[in-house]
Amino acid sequence: MTETSDSALRPSVLDRLIQLDESGGLSIDAVRSAAQQLGVSEPQLQQWLTARRTQHISVAQSAVPEPATRKMGYREAEVQAGIAEVAMTVGDDMLPRIPDSDVPTFRADAYRGLTSAEFARVDAVYAEGIEATCRWFITRTGRPCRHHPDLGTPPVPLTQHGGTATGYPWDQRGPRAHPGFPEARNTGERREILGLYRFLGELVCDSPGRGHTIARLRGAQAGFLLHGMRLDLPADLNYSVGPGLTTAHIDSGTVEWIRAHTSNPADAAAVATVLCTGATTVELGSVPCTALTQDALVFTGPIGYGQAADVYVWVVPPPVLALLHDARAYQEARAYPAPKLFAGAIGGAGRRLRRSAAGCGVTVPDLHHWHHSWIRRTGLLRGADQPEHVRNTDLLFALRLCSDPGPARGR
Repeated sequence: MTETSDSALRPSVLDRLIQLDESGGLSIDAVRSAAQQLGVSEPQLQQWLTARRTQHISVAQSAVPEPATRKMGYREAEVQAGIAEVAMTVGDDMLPRIPDSDVPTFRADAYRGLTSAEFARVDAVYAEGIEATCRWFITRTGRPCRHHPDLGTPPVPLTQHGGTATGYPWDQRGPRAHPGFPEARNTGERREILGLYRFLGELVCDSPGRGHTIARLRGAQAGFLLHGMRLDLPADLNYSVGPGLTTAHIDSGTVEWIRAHTSNPADAAAVATVLCTGATTVELGSVPCTALTQDALVFTGPIGYGQAADVYVWVVPPPVLALLHDARAYQEARAYPAPKLFAGAIGGAGRRLRRSAAGCGVTVPDLHHWHHSWIRRTGLLRGADQPEHVRNTDLLFALRLCSDPGPARGR
């Protein structure tokens, strides 16, 4: 169980690894260190490097102009890096390797690089992200979606999402004060970012692994574009950390097993929460009982409240909510009620939490601070400019508005 530092998430980690590989100075220790910093396995990183080497060689060979072209004075074409593929992690057995591409070309690259059966599996998860986004826009705006006319869900009142849901981007009513954090200077900004966090958390909280999460998020980006908005995710999303990427999948069976193998409700809730959030022990120890809403934990965290993006929004799977409510009732029923939700369940340096997890026979994932998670970084990156030019057919195919992205499949 490790906790990452800020340097673990800098894109320069990959840059240095690629430079070492190209210069022939790449060692096993360098790969191991990079894998630990990026939160991925060594075999997965080795597969990515192997795929990149192969694609780089093939692209470089194809970029050399014919002799007649050289004689006529045309300059040699610039060598472009190939599209790297990322191997899926545990829980993604049904998904093949998917491209490391942004939304404008993600679906087209998957179509070209995968077999028909493989692409169908990826596209089904991609479609889940689009439909979830369209449904979210419908429920928040009350307007019909011409892309999915069958999703005629009526607007959902704010109170149905819990008394401390803090609102959504298009809800015209002001959010109510929350005991877990002070009022923001820019109330509209807080409402929009927290609404975005909640949507993204709901989208991936039941994801079985990294591949499903990435495919759903790319679909969500396409759904935002269909509604005239951009959803800017981190550029290194495939190697990022946070919910759905470095966390464990939890179902009702896992929850019952944890409940049966822990000594009290606080221990059970702490083990389940660390599995589905990957939060550090310091963050878990700072969660107040008042943070618990109908479907999430919303609080300021141990660092404090500097801006809207700093507020924690942990959307947990429905089976885990029952454990959280039991833990709150347990803390409030003590002779001296504890203000923290996991009081007594973490221990010094997380030792009690580790013992509880070991007693349940579950493996605690690598732990990453909320400020390093892809969700929080998404809240900071919103509003970025279009990163690059893309072919119209690729973008239309990503939005499911055309049936063919162009050239034939790669295999």
